[in-house]
Parts: sequence; C-alpha cells; structure tokens
Amino acid sequence: MTGSRLIDRGYTPSIRDVDELLTIVDEGSDEEAEAAERAVLRIEKRHAEARAKKAIARAKGAKRPGRGRLTRLVGRLGTKESIAFLIEALADDDIKTRRNAARALGKTAPDEAIEKALVAAWDRAQHDDDRRVIGEALGKVGGKEARARLEGHAALVKANVMLDRAAARERRAKIDLARSAKRDLLVRFHCREGLEAILADELGKKFRATIASPGVVEGRLAAPLADVAAIRTAVDFGFPIAKHGEEADAIVDAVTSKDALAIFRAFTDVEAGAPIRFRVALPERRRALLWRIADLVRQRTKELVNDPRDSTWEVRVDRRSIELVPRAFEDPRFSYRAATVAASSHPTIAAAIARVAPLRDDDVVWDPFVGAGAELVERAKRGHYKKLIGTDIDPKAIEAARTNLARAGITDVTLEVQDATTFAPEGVTAILTNPPMGRRVHRGSHRDLLSRFAKHAASVLVKGGTLVWTVPEPRIRAVAVEAGLALTRSWKVDMGGFPADLSVHTCIASRGDPTWRAK
Repeated sequence: MTGSRLIDRGYTPSIRDVDELLTIVDEGSDEEAEAAERAVLRIEKRHAEARAKKAIARAKGAKRPGRGRLTRLVGRLGTKESIAFLIEALADDDIKTRRNAARALGKTAPDEAIEKALVAAWDRAQHDDDRRVIGEALGKVGGKEARARLEGHAALVKANVMLDRAAARERRAKIDLARSAKRDLLVRFHCREGLEAILADELGKKFRATIASPGVVEGRLAAPLADVAAIRTAVDFGFPIAKHGEEADAIVDAVTSKDALAIFRAFTDVEAGAPIRFRVALPERRRALLWRIADLVRQRTKELVNDPRDSTWEVRVDRRSIELVPRAFEDPRFSYRAATVAASSHPTIAAAIARVAPLRDDDVVWDPFVGAGAELVERAKRGHYKKLIGTDIDPKAIEAARTNLARAGITDVTLEVQDATTFAPEGVTAILTNPPMGRRVHRGSHRDLLSRFAKHAASVLVKGGTLVWTVPEPRIRAVAVEAGLALTRSWKVDMGGFPADLSVHTCIASRGDPTWRAK
C-alpha cells in the first residue's frame, strides 16, 4: 500500500485491507501508523467486530511501540470485546499500552467493571504519570470508589473536575422560563447584524430597548424569563455581569460574584443540593485556561460546576464583557421547524421579514420561494389574514413547508409546485420571501431569476400591496423600483456570511393599469 494512498482522506479501505493496515500500525513509522489507524477507522461500521478482533489479535502478539498504537486503535473501535482487552492491557509491562488502555476506558460509558479495573490499576501504579492518566479516566467514569481514590490528590486537577462533572450530571437541572428575578436585570439580546432596529421595535417600551452595538440590543427585564425567550427576531439573549477580563481569575471572580449567583439561582430549577452546571465559551479555544477556570470554580464554591456537556448555562466571554446565557430550555419560538431544505431561512430573519410587513386583516400573502415555510409561519403568528399561499419549484420544499406549517397549527394554507416568475395568484396584497441566492438557484443566475421575479411581482400585487424580500444586489432592487414597486424601507442584513438588503416595496400600480408609470 503506497504512502500517498494512506494519507488520502478520501481513501476508504475495505475489510480485506485490514491486515495490511494493522501491519503498518504495528511496524510503520509514527506518521505511517497514524495514517493507517485513521484508514482502519474508515472501514464500514458493519465490519466493526471483525476489525476489533483482528486488531486485538495483532496487539497481543506485538512488541513496543506497536502494541501501544494497536491498543489505542482497539480503544477507538469501541466494541464489547475491546473493553475486555483494554481492562487486561491496564496491567501491561509497556507504559504506552497501559496508558492508552486507561485513556480509552475513560471514554466509555460508566460501568462498574471498568471502574473496578481502573481502581485496581490505580492501586498498583508506581509512577505519578501513570496515576495522572488513570486518575483522569477515573474522573470520567465516576463512582464512589473513584472518588475515594482521588480525594486528597489536589494535583490531579482534571480528574477531580471530571468527578464533579459526573456527579452533577446525575441530578436534574433546567431553566425555568416561568420565573422572574427579584429586581429588574439588564438583558443583552443578540441578533443578525442589520436587524437591531427591528429587534428594538419588537422589544418596545416594555423592555426600554436601546441599540448597544452591531448585532446587540439591550433592555431591562422586570417580567418572567418567558417574555424574553418569546422575542422572535433575537438569536439568543444573556445577562452581562462584567465588562472586562479574559484571564481565569477575572472570569471566575465574575461567575462566582453575588450578582452572577443571584441570576443563576433566579432562573435555574435544580434538585435540592445539586450544583448548577455551566460551560465557558471563549473567543478562541484555550484548553489550559478552561481547565484553570474549572479548577478555580471548584475551589471557591460547591454551588457551580464547570461542565461543557449539555450545560444549563453558558458563560460567554468576549473582549467586551462576560455574559450569562441560559441554555437548558426548549426554545418556544421555533419548535415547528421539523423539516428544512438547502439554505432554509434562518427563523429570526423570517421573523424580521414578517415583522416589517404592513398588516391587513384581508391580507392575501404569497411566498413564491416558500422553502421550508418559515416566512408564512411568522406572518400567521403576526395576526389576521385572508389567505396564505406558498409555492416553490422543488417538491421537497413544498413537503417541508407543509410539515412545518402543520406543526405550527396552520392548516388554512395553499401549497403548490409553481414557478415564481409565472404563477399569478389573484388578489395578492403581500409578498413575503427570502428568495434563493447562490447554490439555491436551480437554473441560471440569481440575478436573472430575481430580476424576472421583481417584474412579475409588480404585475401580481394589487395597488398598494407590499413586497418584503431580501435582495443580494442593489441593481436587482432597482429593477423592482423600475417595475413600479416603490422602495419604502431597507436594512442591510448579515445573511450568514454575506450581506443582503431586507427591503420593503409598495406597489404604486400594477403594470396592467394604464395610469402606471415608473417613478
């Protein structure tokens, strides 16, 4: 087997190649062995047992360093037979073999037999480095015996932190949206850049909203947390607790402060005596800093545990502030989104499109590029309408939209496979859409498609009707204006890596009207 083939990540070996690959893992250079190990892991999963048996057989007869490499591979294969081999390998004469076995066992599901084997390995370990690796595995596995062995070993920071995490996960905790704080709190809402004014309008006087910076709107909370979670144009929200500090001590000072603990307690529903779990989100990943934070927190308080897995809270650290972001709750806004299609609208953008559209009780609303239906759902949630129509040239999009609308409780909707540039429903008062751009365009360029659509939209809308859409280029928007769709409002919005204008147009008159002329 050539070296170039081994390092090709697109190379997928068959089970017939496994013996040759295991030989390379055993006898090759470090670089060759790593490449061969990755190749073995790419063999189809239905051959998992066969791969593991061959790797175990090879490992038992291998010499160092091959035995240690093969043990690591066996651990990554993760079969029942692998577990038995790894437990046996904990007593191997080769240091790399037993350490790789311990690391692998620490990544398995908690099990009494595994804990017992690791405890025995800890008891017979003669080197601090061995105990460090075994201790970290015990920390992940957890259990009374594991905790008994690790107590008093303050130097085993990771092991003790992981033990605390394992214990905390055994007890329930979640965010309770029905709760209110004892005083009003500063809340920071995050949105797609460009939607700040729309978000502030949604927040209204109740939250005393102000635009703080690009993508950030701040308000005051003096109501249940559910009122905050219901804001549809926000991506998420959090509670700022400090303005500066990116080092461990500053972060832990903020997280364990009186104000932070009051926020944690106010909104967390947790079993009596159980700690509140949080993860730290840094601007860039710094593993040593994260472990330092976890250790300092466990030294200062038993009320909190730093745990990145399924945590109740996120502590978001950036260059401006430290913020507490609730995570363990079901977002009540977009639970209807069971189906998606390629480049489906982000739900907060769909909500913004619906929010800036004028409302009429007799609205006939058409989304000509309906996708997964988000714009129609958001318009339905805004208020009364006469009719909802969604069309798309992709049958899969129609099915996705039908699924999502039904989950949202919206059944009085017409969904059809139709071309947006030719289909002409009657009496349309509002067109709300996030049209295809780039890869979503099935034929031709988005510029050609959207220009043709803009001209067609002017002929479909009733006089005074509204087109609300996202437009990637000013020249396309100009086509709409020339067609008789006067531009009334516009916002430049981050669509997820590229900008587009969220624009509102009013139909001056249909093209069939002899009084029409472009203005």
